[in-house]
Amino acid sequence: MNKGYINLFRGFLLIVLDFNIGSFDILPDFIGYLLILVGLSYLYSKTDIKIFNFAKAFSLCLLINEGLNIATGTVGVIQFTKITEYALMLFGALNYLLLTVFIYSGMTKHMNDIGEEVLSKRFFFETRIYAVLQGLCLIAISFSLNMKTEGDEIYTYSILIVSIIMYIRMLINLHSAKKVFEYGIPERIESV
Repeated sequence: MNKGYINLFRGFLLIVLDFNIGSFDILPDFIGYLLILVGLSYLYSKTDIKIFNFAKAFSLCLLINEGLNIATGTVGVIQFTKITEYALMLFGALNYLLLTVFIYSGMTKHMNDIGEEVLSKRFFFETRIYAVLQGLCLIAISFSLNMKTEGDEIYTYSILIVSIIMYIRMLINLHSAKKVFEYGIPERIESV
């Protein structure tokens, strides 16, 4: 199990870290989503928790979306209209929201199945918080086209701060899940 959570952790970390040289991203999100897909596949194969399998579909959509972003932005092979780019951005944000909610739900079930009630309750609570905050940010982003340019700095920074906090929370929670399996499977897990 540790291998699955390590891949999820590394994938989310690569998505958070953004190092660019001009328009070239040194650590492309594409690799992060690929690691998440591999981690989810591993967790599903070992736990048979269907939520992890559903999350794989969202990570695959994000992988394709990121491939389109690379083709339009970095490489410049494909050109989209502004409205199409905006629609792809919203599609990616919605997929990311659903991916994260499904991962949290899978982690909640997994921790509950192995008897880690404290982590299970924490992940359940984090799922609700994440869904509400990121959902509100997604709604706010969808209205950003109608905002005046004078006051949008506060709005943009607010969404950025909330997103960074939620990324950090996700990394902390993935690290906590990873720690459960770091030194082998506890005896109580083997009996399940």
